[in-house]
Amino acid sequence: MSETKHYLLRSLILLGFSFLLGKLLLTGEINYYLAPRLQGLTYVTLCIMVILTISCFVQALTGTRRAECDCGEAHSLPKGFWKTTIVYGLFVLPLAMGFLLPNKLLGSAVAEMKGVNLLQGNAKELMANSPLKEQIKKSQPEKTAAPPAAAPTQQAAAPKTTTETDKSTKPMTEQELRKMFDQGFGDFYTDMAVSFYKQPVIEINDQNYLDAMTILDIYVKEFNGRKLETMGFVYRQPDFKANEFVAARFSVSCCTADASVTGILIQSPDAKKFPNDSWVKVTGTLKLTSLDGNEFLMLVADKITPVKPPKTPYVYYNYNNVGQ
Repeated sequence: MSETKHYLLRSLILLGFSFLLGKLLLTGEINYYLAPRLQGLTYVTLCIMVILTISCFVQALTGTRRAECDCGEAHSLPKGFWKTTIVYGLFVLPLAMGFLLPNKLLGSAVAEMKGVNLLQGNAKELMANSPLKEQIKKSQPEKTAAPPAAAPTQQAAAPKTTTETDKSTKPMTEQELRKMFDQGFGDFYTDMAVSFYKQPVIEINDQNYLDAMTILDIYVKEFNGRKLETMGFVYRQPDFKANEFVAARFSVSCCTADASVTGILIQSPDAKKFPNDSWVKVTGTLKLTSLDGNEFLMLVADKITPVKPPKTPYVYYNYNNVGQ
């Protein structure tokens, strides 16, 4: 193969990768691979690839070549049919796969390999033992000492917050709610827990999903009996009962290579009607249960509706909330 043909082939390969990256950006399919906060860098990469493609075409068509250097054969073009095929095949193969293979969401097969983080009530213990808790305490304003308690005959009875009867018949005040959720994990979690508790039906969406899962994992008993609506893909473990599945979501920090699976256990007599990897919206009541001595919340479904996968199928940490 002549030197000109080598440069033309390299130009075409670069052009192919530029088209592939542009296609992913235009169709939004880049969401299958990369977190939104890093997608701005993809546009920079596309610009650089276009510049390299143009430069390579100019070299091929005008005969402009690199200046000679003292690197010997380190920069030489591949020689021979097999060596040329192997070298360029390493680039052509992933390029062909990118165009020919369909983009597919991560699903049950990957979840089974990675494991699913269910609401197991252990977030409180993990946070209590974390060094971050000391930072949270230092960042919070010091609370003034409580005034002396009144005489027993004059003191009002403390509001009961543990029974469903009290929750439904006597709405709690803002102060009572904050006191119930103020367990030393910071104002952010307290504010969010209070906000969720006030909702007749707690709505979990793409923006608050991971924070909401953390809230429900910390305040297990406090949210027992509350209504909740969530969405996710159906996942089952081999030991699940016929009336159980997990409504799960993949969370991504940078790209799908670091994806982890989080979800909530759903219980419904109609569970078997929904196959693995189908997407559903579930509305029901949170119920406190236990497994192997660990208390956690499951969702007893009132209604399960099949839905299409969202345009952005994965969930991400909302870094805008940090420090607020």
